[in-house]
Amino acid sequence: ADRGAFMARCAIVGASAFCAAVCRAFAMAITVFEVLALPNSVLPLCSSALAAIFVANKVSLPFFDANLATRNLGGIPAITFTDKAIEPVMKVMHVVDLSECLPQIVTLRHLLHVVSNSDHDFFPIVRPLDWDTSNQGLLEGTMTRRQVELLLKKLDPHAATPDREIDLMNPEFQAPPDGGEPLVEGSPVRVSPDCTVKDVYLLMKVAESDGVVYVTDRGILQGTITLSTLMSREI
Repeated sequence: ADRGAFMARCAIVGASAFCAAVCRAFAMAITVFEVLALPNSVLPLCSSALAAIFVANKVSLPFFDANLATRNLGGIPAITFTDKAIEPVMKVMHVVDLSECLPQIVTLRHLLHVVSNSDHDFFPIVRPLDWDTSNQGLLEGTMTRRQVELLLKKLDPHAATPDREIDLMNPEFQAPPDGGEPLVEGSPVRVSPDCTVKDVYLLMKVAESDGVVYVTDRGILQGTITLSTLMSREI
């Protein structure tokens, strides 16, 4: 009888450890103890659960995170579970070249050229430090592809004045007098290069940044990080 009771307890401990490892849920050990109220079982349940979780971390992702990864949402478990969450954002950002940016003072022709030759959905507005010799610029604002298309349609619907020069930081573009949709975002969300990936993800959620955060150093644009990049990031 004693041997049978001992084997039963071993089976309970093993089952608890297995479930804790699969889901990475230490609470499984606590739940089993509270439900069964077995005397002297706290230490075996807790130690086996911790050991199982430690080993499982070396083998694979938790069950639910693995499901996300198979749907190309591997960034979620990477941000919430692995050490990649504390990596600096500069390691995963897209390094921006000035050719991908919109200068603050720009012609409609150049505006159309930049948008037509890029597959990005977001375009930073920069004030070049030296447009001829430098590849850096101060971040002034941002526009989405849709906003650029609306601006072009509004200012030159028939493509009659392609060389018209405009200031993208004109207050009328940020707060149209007619109360219409803003065409330029003058205060884009930005972080420093040493900001962690997890903090950027949380900032996107809190700030509702339309899926993009700019990485700047002393105001100088370094790169961009998008929500889709974080969500689809490989483990």
